Amino acid sequence: MKFDITCDASIESGLNDLLNALYGANFDSYFAEKYYDDSGIDIFIVLMCRDSQWNFKQRIRFSKKENCLYTDIMLDLEQMKGADAVTRKRIIAEKLVNEVPQIVAKYKFKDFDLKRFSFDLRSWFEQQEWVEKQNDNGGL
Repeated sequence: MKFDITCDASIESGLNDLLNALYGANFDSYFAEKYYDDSGIDIFIVLMCRDSQWNFKQRIRFSKKENCLYTDIMLDLEQMKGADAVTRKRIIAEKLVNEVPQIVAKYKFKDFDLKRFSFDLRSWFEQQEWVEKQNDNGGL
């Protein structure tokens, strides 16, 4: 599955460094080898971290033509500016691990193995030590 993440963020958020760390740890390669259904759905995430005065709203859409789910993950600029690199990683990982599966679930893609996708997503971040390991093996 193709799973890409980029950002639309103020430089003070530190997200560019986090994306470099994410791709430096082969996030895209990890998911490129995974298959969760026969349709070949792709996921494209934009980490949005802008000044709240601009009132950005979360965008979520599925393009049938591109067979891709596009979504924003909203982040608080002030929180990110005040956080160190480790805390920023934890914030990003928790948001992705918690929100992306919920968004995918709303679309009810035929035969999409949401449970395994959620487990793999959390596992990747656990292996990178961006989130703490769960003791329940993700429910598997």
